[in-house]
Amino acid sequence: MLKALLTAWRGDNALRLMLDQFDQMLAHDQWMFERATSTYWRLAEWSEVRDVLYARDKQVNELERSIRRAVVRHLVLHPGGDVTACLIMMSVVKDAERVGDYCKNIFEVGKWFRHEYTSPRYVGPLREIREAVLGLFDRTRKAFRESHMDLATDVIRTFEGIKTKCDLIVEQLLRQKDDMPTDEAVSYGMLCRHMKRTAAHLANIASSVVTPVENLDFADEQVSPKE
Repeated sequence: MLKALLTAWRGDNALRLMLDQFDQMLAHDQWMFERATSTYWRLAEWSEVRDVLYARDKQVNELERSIRRAVVRHLVLHPGGDVTACLIMMSVVKDAERVGDYCKNIFEVGKWFRHEYTSPRYVGPLREIREAVLGLFDRTRKAFRESHMDLATDVIRTFEGIKTKCDLIVEQLLRQKDDMPTDEAVSYGMLCRHMKRTAAHLANIASSVVTPVENLDFADEQVSPKE
């Protein structure tokens, strides 16, 4: 159903603009995630990233409001038409906005924690999770843009693996008995949590391609769709 609706929408200039704006939101989110995590791992200076990152977040918020206005306007002008697609758009733009918020959270952890990362036990897995989440952005954008069910399913399954790894790291941090500094442990835990939630919102967007509208926002509670 989503594929047919989005195909029909692309024939309307105003609605096609809305779809383009949503893709712009995800592009901004992708940039923010890459820069925020680079700041965390000292690959970029927080002072050089801050202003541009927050400016991008404002653009994400403005795009969300623009899309919501367009959805409402469309429903007013076409009462009863394309309700399912409108509900999907209202849901996924919120997911995209929340991704921007989690990118800001990651940036803030990198800014505030200025000591050394001393534990290979956590540094290695967290770097791997970062790469896995970063790889979800392009796949999520393509899955939604093309209503690509196989790709959307792959995004959801990848998220499940990320979720499992993140939960294990948090459990290890809470159970660990070594002498790791408290602030370092908190930094790892917060990064883990924020990356997990970022991936969850991307999975929610992908789930709009393969699940009924009433199940949106529950990708992290669902079993992978059957082939």
